[in-house]
Amino acid sequence: MSKTITLSLNKKLIFEAVKTDTFITGKVEITTDGSQNAKVYNEQAGDDDFHERKLERTLRGSVGAFESLLTEFVDTSTGSISDNLAAGNDDFDITIVTSDRFLNGLAQPLASLAQEFIINRMIAQWWTAAKPELSQFYLALSNDNIASVRRCLSKKAPTTTNGVDYVDVTGTVA
Repeated sequence: MSKTITLSLNKKLIFEAVKTDTFITGKVEITTDGSQNAKVYNEQAGDDDFHERKLERTLRGSVGAFESLLTEFVDTSTGSISDNLAAGNDDFDITIVTSDRFLNGLAQPLASLAQEFIINRMIAQWWTAAKPELSQFYLALSNDNIASVRRCLSKKAPTTTNGVDYVDVTGTVA
């Protein structure tokens, strides 16, 4: 038996979070040294075509990384992990087929943590060239997110028995 967990995410919201974070970092840099405006403009994720292309690429890579980090939790008899991330669609789902012992109440935190993992992973990739120290910081945040995701995928205790009792186990000598 298995359960299908569907995590519904929104690409626009994820891109907005990445853009907001890089914007705030840029504003801090301008505050400390106003002469860096051209540099900061290019460091901040914006709506330029090449920025959008990089965000699209890092979104796909981050979703793929998230899925690969969950393979140990997939129901091995029937399970899989998939997504319907397609160009032009803002809403997308990540679908995980897992044990039927998944705690249903953890689906919402799982979706929120998946989104945070993806955002932090994208920001880490954004800062790789310009600010490697920030890249490492956001990579560490994404690792914290995945640790929490894995806790959400813990199984609940088994609730059924197979009808055989331990006293039915016997030994004989012939």
